[in-house]
Amino acid sequence: MAALLALLAGCTSASKYAVVRPGLECDRATRVAYRTMVEMGYTVTDVSPPTYKAGSITGTKVLPSGETVTGRVIITCTGEGAELQPVEDALIPNWEFSRMFGYSYKSLVQRPDVEEPAKKIGLQVLVHAIPTQEARLDLGGEPTVAGAVPVRVTIRNNTDRAVAVDPARLELVRDDGATASPLTGRARDAAIAPGAAGDRIRAEALTAARVPGHTTISRFLVFPAGRYREARLSIEDVETQESDGFVAPVE
Repeated sequence: MAALLALLAGCTSASKYAVVRPGLECDRATRVAYRTMVEMGYTVTDVSPPTYKAGSITGTKVLPSGETVTGRVIITCTGEGAELQPVEDALIPNWEFSRMFGYSYKSLVQRPDVEEPAKKIGLQVLVHAIPTQEARLDLGGEPTVAGAVPVRVTIRNNTDRAVAVDPARLELVRDDGATASPLTGRARDAAIAPGAAGDRIRAEALTAARVPGHTTISRFLVFPAGRYREARLSIEDVETQESDGFVAPVE
């Protein structure tokens, strides 16, 4: 009897921490859940988008003690909206994961999927190596093969002057300090996977282009397999033809 009461109490506590979002589209509910897990410090290891049945997102996190914990969220979608249920990784849970997920999710869902820059003036460069699980959510599949790294480059030109950007003047720095340039030609074609995700990488590839003032562009490049920590890019002022170098972390 005591064990049954404890089980019922656990079910009640778990349901209390469910995140119910009426009117929220299923795809966006899943994307925000992914971002929430990442913001909480989890490495997402599996994404199963909800369809006619519940989906889930699973991740792991290494605590300061060295212990590895698992976080999992079950996502159920209906015609009325989405419900997200955190699942505790403990026989006798303390509900810390559930509480933190709920707080973080409710904050992130109120913000746009693409964050505005903190600074409203100047030139900003963002470089993001897209992990496999994120690509499946945002691009609809895996865009590359053989370990090639899809990279999203965002240029936010919050100035009055046009600038010129050229992928030939961009390189990434690996964890070991070696540098790599974007793949081009046949090497790039061979690294892009068939299907919708690969088609989007091709269609929205970063090419040499001008970025007018107060304009943002976001495009894709493909790099050789590796772990990258830093991006180096030279951007030219179209009017003066002077170039400035930028160094940005690879997020």
